[in-house]
Amino acid sequence: MSKVLFAIYRYACSGIFLVITTWLFLLSIFSTSRMTTDASEFTYYIGDYAWLHLIIFLIIAIITYFLVKTGILSSLNMYFSRNYKAWLSVRNILLLIIGIMGTAWVLLTQPHAGADQYYVLKAAHDLKAGDYSYFMKGGYISKYTNQIGLLFIEYILGFIVGDYNYLFWQLLNVVMVVFTFKLFSDILSIWKLPRLANLLCILMGILFFPWTLYSVFIYGTIAGLFFSLVAFKYAILYIQDCKRHDDIHISYIIISGLGMMLSVMVKSNYLIFMIALIIYTIAHAVSLKNIKVILVTLAVIAGFCIQVVFPKMVIEKISGYSLNNGASSWTWIDMGLNTINGNIYADGWYNYRIASLYEANDCDPEAESLAAKAEIAQHLDNYKNNPSAFTSFLSRKIASQWNNPGFQCFWITSVRSSSIKQSSIITNILSENGQTVPLNYLNILQSVILLGSLLYAIDALFHNTFNASTILPLTFIGGFIFHIFWEGKCQYTLPYFMLLIPLCIMGFYNFSRHITDLSRNRLIKYGITAAIGILITIIFNKFIILNYDNKSYASYHEYQLNQGEQDEQ
Repeated sequence: MSKVLFAIYRYACSGIFLVITTWLFLLSIFSTSRMTTDASEFTYYIGDYAWLHLIIFLIIAIITYFLVKTGILSSLNMYFSRNYKAWLSVRNILLLIIGIMGTAWVLLTQPHAGADQYYVLKAAHDLKAGDYSYFMKGGYISKYTNQIGLLFIEYILGFIVGDYNYLFWQLLNVVMVVFTFKLFSDILSIWKLPRLANLLCILMGILFFPWTLYSVFIYGTIAGLFFSLVAFKYAILYIQDCKRHDDIHISYIIISGLGMMLSVMVKSNYLIFMIALIIYTIAHAVSLKNIKVILVTLAVIAGFCIQVVFPKMVIEKISGYSLNNGASSWTWIDMGLNTINGNIYADGWYNYRIASLYEANDCDPEAESLAAKAEIAQHLDNYKNNPSAFTSFLSRKIASQWNNPGFQCFWITSVRSSSIKQSSIITNILSENGQTVPLNYLNILQSVILLGSLLYAIDALFHNTFNASTILPLTFIGGFIFHIFWEGKCQYTLPYFMLLIPLCIMGFYNFSRHITDLSRNRLIKYGITAAIGILITIIFNKFIILNYDNKSYASYHEYQLNQGEQDEQ
């Protein structure tokens, strides 16, 4: 029974992940989403050059074949496997490059915190100053109680680094970005990937730079992924000890629980990561028939309970105000199912009217919840009566969140004021014209990452390759499904896309092992796979691909160029 249950878990996880990566991969090569550089966050859906992506893929395949056939790849693998110091030096140099990139971007841009980032910092400052207006009924923290964890951390550290110390938090983000890629490397090592694959994973972190640019974003996004990966790493180590019947490392359990606790504390959206880790540990407890694995599950749940109770208790004690549940979560689902009107945001993104349901209902969460549920029921009725409208809505929302190659990495800086007068180079990069080249580059790289992830998904489903790695695709699946219904944004989906980087490396690693095997049976399999792929592509193009904004985006782009020229004059 345990084998059957685990097989169902594995096949469900691998199968759903294959469907999602196929969707995103096809979307990435046939179309792309571009967002305005101003605060409107309006998304254009434009066509892409599929032939260019295919040429890049062919070049990658040829280079891989050459490296494998000539033995260069195996020689590099052998060299790094025998020379730990050389591997360590290269790894540290690559990590240092990421650190330099992040530090340079922070120092050259120095954007101020804005919107929710600023409000949380201000709440921490006001809490020290004895101003509790943010904690009263209708105040920011009273409404957004999900910010209490981040507020608590910024409040505590504020005594050391001061208030509104943007530079400190941004440079701390840089450190966590560097260690995020180290954790990816560590996890690949645990899963017995060769050391060369570890280095390529970090190199991909250099090439795919949006996460590094997010260092300026002081909103728990960077920290949340870092602490989640800490929890993942030590949970995996502990489960492997249980498989080998080694001595229990209590430290692994504690670190995993603390990591997940801090992750959810700084950013409540990382609950998806926590739920995935709980499912993963329970599945392995069933598979191994080892109740000891559940200790990690219990540590994660305990950490979650602590972060729910303790920061809130401290802040309530200081402010003297009771912080209840705040705004209803149904409001964000209401936003997530709402279509847009006018040139602002995208389908399922922020909606000011819906976000104000809390105030419109006299800050009563129950009344707000009823109002949001009524609107949700209306959305669902409309989609039920008009399935094509739902297909269209779903296509646009997924494309706006997952098919924007920059994931708002420039936007989060361009819409904020800066502590310095930025150089003309930086202002050009942040302009519509300056973003064109890097976004075109990221558009190709995004497809490459998705291709590698697709190769991983195929191997995982049909060949049970890297069984242990299901924690990453499982988390990705959770994020993908969650953001179908929740308020949308590229900045919300980027942490999940980052999980594809190690999976991409694993996919290409498997591809390199099979590429020289051109036996008759394997050629037949490739042919059948290609035929199925072509059929899926035809169907996908018929119903899902979005590329109807080509003319309107061209007009917007030209207008922005003219505006830029006028500003220079």
